[in-house]
Amino acid sequence: MDNNLFDKAKMDELMIKYNFALQSLKTELNILIKEFEFNNKYNPVEHMKFRIKSEKSAIQKLKRKGYDVTIKNLVLHVHDMIGIRIVCSFISDVYDIVHVIKNSKIFKIKSEKNYIENPKDTGYISYHLIVIVPIYLNNNIEYYEAEIQIRTVAMDFWASLDHKIQYKFPNAIPNEVKEELYNCSLVIKELDQKMHKLNEKVNSL
Repeated sequence: MDNNLFDKAKMDELMIKYNFALQSLKTELNILIKEFEFNNKYNPVEHMKFRIKSEKSAIQKLKRKGYDVTIKNLVLHVHDMIGIRIVCSFISDVYDIVHVIKNSKIFKIKSEKNYIENPKDTGYISYHLIVIVPIYLNNNIEYYEAEIQIRTVAMDFWASLDHKIQYKFPNAIPNEVKEELYNCSLVIKELDQKMHKLNEKVNSL
């Protein structure tokens, strides 16, 4: 089989399968969140965003990782072709959603990274899950990966600014900007903790 990523027919087929997996994931997530809301009389999700990485972005990522540009390598090594961002109000909501996702009977957790407890050196804070999503085609089951990022509104605001800064400085971010961005992440983490405590206080009254 020719695994060349530029084989248009094979790439089109792969993208259709990623779309199937995304639709399955969206449906399951919406069901899980509605079930949580029904049981707890509270919806922890502010909003969700869904996307499939473009062919151009996938190629760039493979090259950055040092892999040959093939469909096989795309499937094996680009773990976020499907990307989902779930934004919550409070830190406790983030962990509630992580728990909900882990209880899914449809998809399985491949890996997780808790950047809330262990932020990146840049100051990035979020909770990441890589999940395996089954799709059913012609009596066969195929599995595709998706990355789910769960974060608070404040964390999402910081990540949005970080993305804009990285876009403006693609080669190297000036040290003074890096330092200020990191300091902002500390402020955001403190704000999230204060908002969490305030929410607990309000709920106890």
